[in-house]
Amino acid sequence: MRFIFAAVILLFAAAGLAEAEVGLAENSEGDRWETRVWDRTITFRGSGREDINYKMYSLHTTSADKPGLMFSCSDEYGLNVLYSFEGVDFIDLFQSHRASHLRSIPVHLWVGSHGFDLAGYFVRRKDHVIANQTETQAAIAMGALLQDLPIRIKASRYFDETLDLPPLDEEVMQFINVCDKASELAKTVREAEAARAD
Repeated sequence: MRFIFAAVILLFAAAGLAEAEVGLAENSEGDRWETRVWDRTITFRGSGREDINYKMYSLHTTSADKPGLMFSCSDEYGLNVLYSFEGVDFIDLFQSHRASHLRSIPVHLWVGSHGFDLAGYFVRRKDHVIANQTETQAAIAMGALLQDLPIRIKASRYFDETLDLPPLDEEVMQFINVCDKASELAKTVREAEAARAD
């Protein structure tokens, strides 16, 4: 799996997409990053299985007026990403515990000018969000964030959005420090940038 994460970042670097410096900055529109720590429980009703309790860390955009994204990370489930294709309050969505119909849809994804192969993502249509089905999909999103590259998501008859994400800040750094997969990706980005500079 480490090879896949490294390959994603090296793909960005080889394509010449990682042009922005990693730095701390303000977003002129007021959108910013926010981290949270969650005590999560998965309950298996009627199955006889014991509940699963675990700690999860999240990083999300704060503006509920435009599309954004939310990363989550835990030892049990690794790194995941949730994209909104309309304005969504991620915390309200996450705390509501409401059930939402989930199905897979094909999504086109671009990072910078690089397009990835059409892939399936889980969609919660009523909640206006899509989620990764594989760790590689989450790694692509984190790699884009770490390199300050725009992300475009498109699904026929659903949405076509380019996310205007806040720049890296202390909240992002805090998430990287507590999420092993994000930390691994950040290291790979630094190494790729150093190799390009030589």
